[in-house]
This record gives sequence, structure tokens and C-alpha cells, in this order.
Amino acid sequence: MYKAVCLDLDGTLLDDNKKISEENKEAIKYVQSKEGQIILCSGRQINLMKDYKDEINASEYVIGCNGAIIYDYKNNQSIFEANVAEDLVDNLYDYCIRNNYLARIDTKYARYISDMNYFISKEVKMEENINKFINENKVLQFTIGTKTENQIDEVIEYVNSLNRKDIKIENRYHIKTKQFEIWAINIINKNASKGNAINGLCKYLKINIDEVIAIGDDLNDISMIKTVGCGVAMGNAKEKVKEFAKEVTLSNNENGVSKILRNKF
Repeated sequence: MYKAVCLDLDGTLLDDNKKISEENKEAIKYVQSKEGQIILCSGRQINLMKDYKDEINASEYVIGCNGAIIYDYKNNQSIFEANVAEDLVDNLYDYCIRNNYLARIDTKYARYISDMNYFISKEVKMEENINKFINENKVLQFTIGTKTENQIDEVIEYVNSLNRKDIKIENRYHIKTKQFEIWAINIINKNASKGNAINGLCKYLKINIDEVIAIGDDLNDISMIKTVGCGVAMGNAKEKVKEFAKEVTLSNNENGVSKILRNKF
């Protein structure tokens, strides 16, 4: 019997309109009636997860910033944080400004962006004094966004040229909204991943990792799909993600989460 479900948000629990379907909500209630825990596990900053957590009455424990933070909303405290070094944040921010790229910085308290033309929801305008910001904030995730795919290739080449052993590029993805289109990468501490965070949280909650289901769609979900007892890829998942999954469900627009939850509980 499974005891917990770790759910990615974008492309998984959320449909393409960033909504949770009624069918998925009912399936989640069913799992909770069986005493199964629903744990949100996202690349988002934790404040950008809270409304969804509250909407489905999910666990007070959330995993954010691609595993760089495990946060306990009940007690308003972090259980785990893995930060990006201050000197690297300074370097990357300067690089973004010089090349007219978007810099997006996630901390425990907020998500900051360098250009409000790329505002989506709840982001805060980055203050001009980056040194002051770095001194006052621990950075959990640094995202660089570019206007073209070729530019993001150049960014990846630049980051790799730094030969930093303390970080990794966790994800590469494409965002298209009515307002803008960008290609982006997430940069996080080398010790951070959704898989590591789930493993750590399960030990903290005394849940056997084999009794956990993880459902995701993108490259940053591979680590959690490989870690748990039952790793599931969405029908809309990238092919590489499906290669590591034990099962593949329907797409995020076809209530794929609901199908798995009904079958497993």
C-alpha cells in the first residue's frame, strides 16, 4: 500500500491553463481518505506553490526550487536548504545584465526578476544593488532566460565554462505566454534535486521510500521518478522522462494524475 504521492505541478497536476481539474481534485480527496499524503514537489519557489497546496489541502510539507528547499508551512520553517554560492550569484547576475538576459532568483521568501516584462505571478522586481541583495538573501535557484534557443545554448556553454563543482544545470525548458516567449535554464546547488529532497523528507516523516509514488513530466522530475517505489511519467512527458518511469499515464490535460491515483489506492 502506498502512503504518499509526490506531485509535480506544471505539466503534471496542472493543465495547460494552470488549473487543477475537478477530476484530479476528487482523486486527491480519495487518496487522502485512504490516509495517503499528497506532497507538492516543484521547480517553483515555495510561495508560488502555496495557493495550490491550500486548494487541494495537500501536505504542509512542500519541496520547491527543484529540491533546493523542503519547507514546513505548519511551523513556517525550512527542513532543508541548499544554496547557490554568493560569488556565483554575483557573476551570473552581471552576465545576465550585460547580455540583456532575464535573471530570476528564488529565495525562501520570494521570487525576484530583473525585468518585469516577464512577470507571471507574484514575482518581485530585483533591486539594483545586487551586492546588498546577496548579503541579505540566500539564493536557492538562479534561472537565466533568453529570447532565442540559440542564446540559451550560449548560456549553457558559459555556465559550463565556469567549471564550478558546486552547482548544476537542473533543467532546460521553453515558456510561451501571451506576453512573452523565453528559453530558460535552472541553476541549483549540486546536492539539490527533487529525488534527494523526497528521500530526505521521507526519512524525516518515517515513510518507506518504496511506499511513495512520484508523478512528473520534465527532465527535473527524473531524479524523483528514479528514487521512489513507483515513478510515473505523464503522457505529455518528454521521452527521456518516460524511459525512467515504471508507468506512463495520460497527459496533464486528460487527468493523468487522477488515473494513477485511482489505480494505486
